[in-house]
Amino acid sequence: MPAFRMPSFRDGHCHPLFAGREALGPNISDCKTLLELQASLKLYSTEHADVEWIDASSYSQALAEGRNRFDLDNICDLPIVLHAEDHHTLWVNTEALKRAGLLEHIPTLANGIVDIDEFGNPTGILREWDAMRLVLDKIPALSLDAEVEALSMAQQKLLSLGITQVQDAWIDPGMTEIYVEFAKRGLLQIRTDLALRFDPQTWRDDLAYFKNCQQTVSDLGHARLAINAAKFFADGVLGSATALLSQAYQSDSTNFGKQVWEPAEMQAAIDSAISMGLAPHIHAIGDAAINLSLNALESFKTNLRLLKNPPVIAHCELISDFDLARFADLGVVANMQPLWARKDDAVTSCAKQIGQDRVDSMYRMRSLLDTGATISFGSDWPVSDPNPLLGAYTAVYRAAELGDGWSTQESLTIQEALEVYTFSASQQVGQTPTQIENLADTDFIVLSANPLTASRQELLDICVRETYIEGKLVWPVEAHVQISRVHAPN
Repeated sequence: MPAFRMPSFRDGHCHPLFAGREALGPNISDCKTLLELQASLKLYSTEHADVEWIDASSYSQALAEGRNRFDLDNICDLPIVLHAEDHHTLWVNTEALKRAGLLEHIPTLANGIVDIDEFGNPTGILREWDAMRLVLDKIPALSLDAEVEALSMAQQKLLSLGITQVQDAWIDPGMTEIYVEFAKRGLLQIRTDLALRFDPQTWRDDLAYFKNCQQTVSDLGHARLAINAAKFFADGVLGSATALLSQAYQSDSTNFGKQVWEPAEMQAAIDSAISMGLAPHIHAIGDAAINLSLNALESFKTNLRLLKNPPVIAHCELISDFDLARFADLGVVANMQPLWARKDDAVTSCAKQIGQDRVDSMYRMRSLLDTGATISFGSDWPVSDPNPLLGAYTAVYRAAELGDGWSTQESLTIQEALEVYTFSASQQVGQTPTQIENLADTDFIVLSANPLTASRQELLDICVRETYIEGKLVWPVEAHVQISRVHAPN
């Protein structure tokens, strides 16, 4: 089949710096059993005698079911931190808990859970960011040079997949500075918009820092680096039973999930973000969290339309019938991760939490499009594979391989899936129709074949041959960035 040229892909929700950091540590994603996991970590500790912590990604929820810190204690003497595939849960050993002081005292957390056993002792499972950071903050930080190396690796990965524009959907203090340094060194190629994370406990104290970040990026004047979004978490995730639901979890009739923000406080924070020119970009997975987020955004409907970027609700896994039409009415972009819309271990595990009926109503892409809503696609990388071609295939067939699809009534056409990955994602990051048309002429990719006419098997085999930004070939290049294997906390 002849090669095919098309506009380049955009990723409307990913975490390149986190992904780059993780790639510098051990990869445990292929471990299927506890014995495989233990052997992999033991080998890594032997081959990397200079590391102070083992920080590895990422394990499946099924692998960790029923496990605790003691399953990691005989591997080595180092503190061990393992990230779950949803990146909202950690599994750590006793030494890591000891370094974090959690064997002596478990603090009360507003938005996090440190699992305990029947005796009140920590099990080694930590859920959501407030709990996770109790351990992560103890890991020695990377040097600035190592951070730049990590970001270089991530950028090369994205370019190889035909991605030329991203929304980095989680920027904490210290991360903007890395992007600025990356740009100063002349390394930034991908058009990057940063979303500053508003934390319910600290956002007021962080405002001065946020404004300084905006000023620093503005003063830099780099055409491919911007700050136009504010990140909010409305809830957690289904895998750890922290996504906010309107009906209780099937696994626990007293649990409705975790509401991260009180509505009035969220309104105040969104108001401040808008006043700074930042469009809200809200993580919301459960139907109650999506409803809460839409309610919050509805109050600012007029002001939101004046911003460069539209408001976004990311993930949108479980949308109620009542809220479907509100996305289009309020001009809210639904950023979805198409690779999640398949019957894999992650989806199967959700059935234990919320029941099969609710699982089968997840990822309502077709229903949203039919209401006139704008959908954009993203990967949430490193949570899942950032490959847009695989994501588009999954959006069409509701499977990531050959075979029967799941909930195929929500399938898109390949034309729609590619448009969502290109034009709609460009709209999400503030491009006007004219700008999008111009970018399509200069930011483009060359595929090995035409996906619009390919068979299902042929679509699986298509790959990116070349990636161009502003008419310049940026991938492949003769010499890829070489990344040293150093410890990378996140």
